[in-house]
Amino acid sequence: MGVIKVTLVATIMACMVIIGSHAEATVTCEQVTIWLTPCISYAVLGGNVSSLCCQGVHSLNAAYKNGDDRRGSCQCVKDRAALIPGIDYNRVNEIGEKCGSKCPYKVYPTTDCSKVK
Repeated sequence: MGVIKVTLVATIMACMVIIGSHAEATVTCEQVTIWLTPCISYAVLGGNVSSLCCQGVHSLNAAYKNGDDRRGSCQCVKDRAALIPGIDYNRVNEIGEKCGSKCPYKVYPTTDCSKVK
């Protein structure tokens, strides 16, 4: 009976460790959209990147907790950018640098966000 209890406790603890080790995305697409909406005018029209856009980029980068966050935000940006007429993906990919922030991925219509680390 004692061996069964020890085995049961060990199994439960192992399951808790396994469940706890699986990271889940904490950044939502809605958050990404709110943060990056001020960047749309630059992505379409060019000119200067607004300070609100840069604040959003910095907020997004600060929010990343794991690879799931980066992959999810990549997919969100890719999906939402595809809905914007006249978007220039080269400008989209310049925004991070213009804001003094490093983006962990480049977004194009063909980007495979599942490979973002």
